[in-house]
Amino acid sequence: MEVVKFLGKGPGLALLLGIMIAVLGVVIFLARRSSKKEYTGRITFPVLFMEIAFVFLIILLGFKKGSANTVGPEVVPLLWIIGIFAFSIILLVKALLGHEEKDPEWGNIKVTITYILFTILYLIIMQYLGYYISTVLFLIGGMYYLTYRNWKVMISLTAGWLVFSYLAFYKLLYVPLPQGKLISWIFG
Repeated sequence: MEVVKFLGKGPGLALLLGIMIAVLGVVIFLARRSSKKEYTGRITFPVLFMEIAFVFLIILLGFKKGSANTVGPEVVPLLWIIGIFAFSIILLVKALLGHEEKDPEWGNIKVTITYILFTILYLIIMQYLGYYISTVLFLIGGMYYLTYRNWKVMISLTAGWLVFSYLAFYKLLYVPLPQGKLISWIFG
């Protein structure tokens, strides 16, 4: 259990992540040199998701266990981890057997990188403007950036998502969504 505690946080977690990056590099190298090189992406992504699930499992093992009669905080993440492992193994086997489509040719990844940066900006802005305002900006801006221009649908989807988030997380699950420093400062 000491190993789990070491790998679950701080320098141990950094070491674990470094090892996983190295393993992923080896998988990519071997896949590109094998007869399945046209499936490199289809092999790499399931391995990446299994590694991510493994990191979450290590962190999860450090959670305090609930009593025998209660469900502890580790149950739902454990179910997600099991699902990620199961589906990743299925995808990996299908790729190794050649039952998947070959990797597409590389295209322009500018849109993908820009959208990733846009998502990071959304997460940063959320700390200042709060969940609701930043989500409106993110959803409308994201759809517009991806060349969607039907404003009725854009506003309906955004409003629907905000109502769903409010009802599901705030009212039903009692999960407070980030209020934001600016909103806290203005409204106290």
